[in-house]
Amino acid sequence: MTALFALLGKYWKPLAVTLLVVFLLWRAYDAGYDSADSAWSQQWLQRDLADSTATLHREVTERAEERRRQKVADDEQKRGASELAKVQADADASDLAARGLQRQLDTLQRQLAGSETGRLSAIATASAAKAEVASLLAQLLGEADSLAGEFAKEADERYVAGSTCERTYDKVTKRDRNEKGQR
Repeated sequence: MTALFALLGKYWKPLAVTLLVVFLLWRAYDAGYDSADSAWSQQWLQRDLADSTATLHREVTERAEERRRQKVADDEQKRGASELAKVQADADASDLAARGLQRQLDTLQRQLAGSETGRLSAIATASAAKAEVASLLAQLLGEADSLAGEFAKEADERYVAGSTCERTYDKVTKRDRNEKGQR
């Protein structure tokens, strides 16, 4: 141990200078490393900011497009509802006309069934058969008219729903009439 103190006492100045130089070199290296790390951190922050800004712009654009599409869909839905209301009004008018026709057919049936000439002779028997056939045909006509009205109403409703869907798709996807004709 004394040998160490003797050696230290003899060489303390060069040892102190060497330690000082090593310390200063280490500090210079550490400062350079911190500077490079700071520069890279700054670049990463700028890149992250640019990415965040681009993401925000894309989201804003996508939201605006979604709002546009929803407005188009809502407008077309309202238009379809008004067309369906017109179809319903037409069906109601047709139903009213069919009921009037059915009343006329019922009246005709009663008149033909209540004919007194059918009871008097053989010719009248043939006339009664004709009246019976006419009555049956009147009833058949009434049922056919009723079914035709139901089928027409259903067809009109399906047409309106399909055309509303097609218009909505075309407007949401921004397709124009020219592209549609080229399909």
